[in-house]
Formats: sequence, structure tokens, C-alpha cells
Amino acid sequence: MSTDDPGNLFRVVPGPPRLALPGLVPLYDLYVRAGAELLTQPDALSAELWLSAQLGELDAAAPDRTALDKAYGDLVKVLRRAGTPGAHAFLAAMAAVGPEDHRAAAAKAAGDLRGPLLPEPPAWLERLGTAVAVDACSIQDGTLDRTQYLVEYRYPDGSGHHGLSVTLSAGLPVQLVVVGDMLGMRSELRRVLEEGEVVVATLPLPLASTTLHQAFAELAEVPSAELTGPFHALLLLARHRLSLLP
Repeated sequence: MSTDDPGNLFRVVPGPPRLALPGLVPLYDLYVRAGAELLTQPDALSAELWLSAQLGELDAAAPDRTALDKAYGDLVKVLRRAGTPGAHAFLAAMAAVGPEDHRAAAAKAAGDLRGPLLPEPPAWLERLGTAVAVDACSIQDGTLDRTQYLVEYRYPDGSGHHGLSVTLSAGLPVQLVVVGDMLGMRSELRRVLEEGEVVVATLPLPLASTTLHQAFAELAEVPSAELTGPFHALLLLARHRLSLLP
């Protein structure tokens, strides 16, 4: 749909956007269509996980950091030109919890999409990126040469209690898990503690921050191709959650 009204959400920008990687247009178009899925997400955490998984596919496929940055920049332009409600939500999510270097561009693009055809945004949109770290602990199994760090988060209104679990081996993250059922997780921890299978220690948030930031700094030196698919799917969310630590 096109219109001459400059306030219309679906106005069409004359000509295609100038892209750094035009050969990826079919892929970018898939992302535009996938934006409709984002609108169906039930809450902020689900939306953040969705975005992390979507952009994780780009991360996994990119040959290097330069190409990945170009793809992110292109994606912002393509979503802006598409102008659909899903594209608007996609841009808003990127602005809140997307790759840090591209948040400003995504925020500007999302702000450009306005007008009477823009539907009411999802209720969770304003909560994206606002989670707060509230607790942390380390979990160590004496039979394994690795340590699990669990950091708990809530949104400012008290909703969305969840955890980010990062397992380190030889100082490097080897497993990422987002825990949605923290009550179930705590019940399981009590069980294994009673059976003497693990040692759980409370960690001050600054100590958890130092340990995990150092581990992720070393992870940056690992070639992207050596990371597994599930790891890529949670990497963006994990980096954002670690940025929230003191």
C-alpha cells in the first residue's frame, strides 16, 4: 500500500534502499515476513528470545564481524522500508536489545514509522531491555571440570522472573541456557543439594559480572563457526543480560 500522506505507516520510500550486501535481499525479505511472528509473542522475555534467535542466524552465517555489521545495517534499512507492523516491532526490539552498535539506527527507523495505520503495539514492547539482575549463584559438580553460573532477572514491575545460566569450562562459555521456570530450578537445586551432588554458592552480582564479562571477552576470540547453533540463538540475549550486571 502506498500513500502521499507523510504520516502514514505504510508510505513507500522511492527506490530500493542502498544496501551493503544486496545479494542478501531474499534473506532480508524473510525477516520482514517473520516480523509477524514477533507480534504474537506473549511477553517481553519471549520477544527478546525470538529476536536473539532470529539475529543469531545471521551471526552464525556471517563469515566475519565486518560482514555481520553490514548485514545488520541492511536489515534495519529493509525493515524501515517495509513499514509493516511486524517490521516496526522488529525495529523496536532491535533498538532495545539488539546489537549495541545498531540500536540507535533501529530506534530512528522505528520512530520514522508512524501514522493512523500503526496498530496498538504489544503490551510488552515497553518492557524490552528493562530486566534487572536480582541474584546470582555458582553451581559446581565435583565430577565435572566446569562451573555453572546462574543469574536471576526480573522486569521492573516484578514480572518475568527468569535466569541466564552460563556454564564455563577452562574459562570459556560452553553452554547457555535461559531458565523460564525459576521455581522449578530452585526445587531441582534443593534436591541435588540434599543428595550432595553439587555445591551451590551465592555470588555477589559484581563478582558474577567480572567473571562472566571476562569469559565473554575471551569468547570473542573464538571463530564464529566453532559455536553451535543453539549457542548462537542465545548469544545476543546473553550479552544483553550481562550488560545489565553492575
